[in-house]
Amino acid sequence: MSRTPPPIRARSKAKWRSSASTKLSFFPMTVRIINKALIYATWQGDLLVFDEPDFPDLLPQVPGGTIEAKETQLDAAMREFAEETGLTPPHEPAFLTRIDHRAAHLKEQVIHRRHFFHVALNGSFATEWLRTEHFPSTGEPPVLMRFFWIPVKEALLHLGYEHQAALPLIL
Repeated sequence: MSRTPPPIRARSKAKWRSSASTKLSFFPMTVRIINKALIYATWQGDLLVFDEPDFPDLLPQVPGGTIEAKETQLDAAMREFAEETGLTPPHEPAFLTRIDHRAAHLKEQVIHRRHFFHVALNGSFATEWLRTEHFPSTGEPPVLMRFFWIPVKEALLHLGYEHQAALPLIL
């Protein structure tokens, strides 16, 4: 007759104990929230995305980045879009939704609280272009970004890191 062991139960905030009384060290996972602003920029049925030629394993993404202290979500979206793409939106992007993306790291859970915006671009644009983004405040090296356009419906299948999460709101 097989016997199912009793479940592991919490004995204190700092330690867990198994049914065999084996002490396991438990480090409580901290949660850090990072507010992000992302922009879906569309033009003639296509979505503006980028990849990083120096890191070919990374999946395509949409422009955006961290919302700085004392900065509104909209201001951050417009700033990040201009810094990354070199383009200025012709009008204020429309707010779409907020979606939390969770990622567990060693002793920390990071929540990227993503604020999605949409802006329809007009005019003419290159089919692709390169930009270098610099990170002077964090000391990270510059990142080469290749911007290009893909059909919005294809973006549902090709974007990485859940950047496609709010795309159905603009289809």
